[in-house]
Amino acid sequence: MSNLLEQFISQECTAYVRRLLEDAIADAATPRPHFEFNRFEITIEREANIVTLEDVLDATATGVQHVPLAEFTAALEQCLA
Repeated sequence: MSNLLEQFISQECTAYVRRLLEDAIADAATPRPHFEFNRFEITIEREANIVTLEDVLDATATGVQHVPLAEFTAALEQCLA
């Protein structure tokens, strides 16, 4: 799991956030849902099978991580585990 993804899961992923993201992944009506949380912005690019995590506190290149959708979905299962 990527560093930003680990940080997102440990710092911002609540039951509500997990459900919100899982619903967005399942909803094909919105091809590119975008969410703004306290520290992270998440963009789900369903057609490309990529999730982009952006750390709003880090404006450098290390503050952005592209994760395969399958890896992101698997990481959500660890939320509140």
